[in-house]
Amino acid sequence: MRRASLVCSVVVLAALSGCAASTASDGESGSGNGSGAPGTGAGPGIDDFGGAGGANGAPGDLDPGAEPGEGADCGRQNFNVERKPASILLVLDRSASMLDDPNGDDGTPSKWDIVVPALQEVITSTNEAASWGLKVFPQGDRTGTCTEESFPGDILIPIAMNNASTVNQAISSTTAEGDGTPTGDAINKAVEYLKTIQNDDPKYILLATDGDPSCPKSDSDEFAVQAVTTAANAGFHTFVVGIAAQASKIKTLNSLAVAGLEPRQDPDPLAPSFYLAATKDQLVTALQTITGEVSTCLFPLSAPPPNPDHVGVFIGDQAVMHDTTGADGWDYTGPDMMTIKLSGAACDQVASSGAGSVKVIFGCKDDPIY
Repeated sequence: MRRASLVCSVVVLAALSGCAASTASDGESGSGNGSGAPGTGAGPGIDDFGGAGGANGAPGDLDPGAEPGEGADCGRQNFNVERKPASILLVLDRSASMLDDPNGDDGTPSKWDIVVPALQEVITSTNEAASWGLKVFPQGDRTGTCTEESFPGDILIPIAMNNASTVNQAISSTTAEGDGTPTGDAINKAVEYLKTIQNDDPKYILLATDGDPSCPKSDSDEFAVQAVTTAANAGFHTFVVGIAAQASKIKTLNSLAVAGLEPRQDPDPLAPSFYLAATKDQLVTALQTITGEVSTCLFPLSAPPPNPDHVGVFIGDQAVMHDTTGADGWDYTGPDMMTIKLSGAACDQVASSGAGSVKVIFGCKDDPIY
């Protein structure tokens, strides 16, 4: 299990000019086989810096007017960047079908009985590692028809630090009495809200639902998938948790998870792409996996790299490969390239060894790191 509350930091070693990086000092510091790997080749090693860093991480001996990648002597700077807590907006389905048991009958415990304590347990345990907010859908109580009142209104609890008790109290006060499942509208409202938050913390949507989208304005799977796609394009990835989802719902939930760019990783190609949970313990495990990943393995950068293809990520002396599939390696979390995310075994290794062992190197525009 990943430690969701792990306090992390990352050392970013940035080569901020476009000239060649293989200077005389570079060659002397490597023990060299020409591979460019840290400490072993003609290229720069992890601990080979040119120029002293200024106070508070300010660049040392660089042209203050130069843009990244345009310095005269490929000067480098090193500075520490503290991990920032992820912001997670929980988008929670409160449709009346959540009162059914996991088999879709009238038995107990209901899906709502499973969801509430599981969410509250994980939100409490990640209070310091993640900033939580809450959006519930649909609005209003059931009347037997899916009306305009069913469509999502404002965010119930805005995202804030140390927000667990407030969010949990709101969940306790919520009832599963809504008509329909306007998933697409709920996601669109979430994106509208997240765009108003003026900070650079990584932001995620956690969609917890038990079924297909429904309601007049959101009655197609395509509408919901497009909403999740739009969210991802705006930089807000979506994790999808299916609460005791029946077989007929799997296709839609898989599509939502893939569109959200945070599919569940499983070596079995036939396994669901979303997080499926039919018991409280299964839901707790799924939520811990999600929150552990976003709170342990995200590393914000202070500036985008001069060349996004010339970036090296290392755990100790071990290079982590760039993997755009998100299965096992590192990738940027969004088009701004301001946050690096580790996945798979790389994330597991950081969780066990400590994020202080992670290093990131920016190469010059014409200087691949590996």
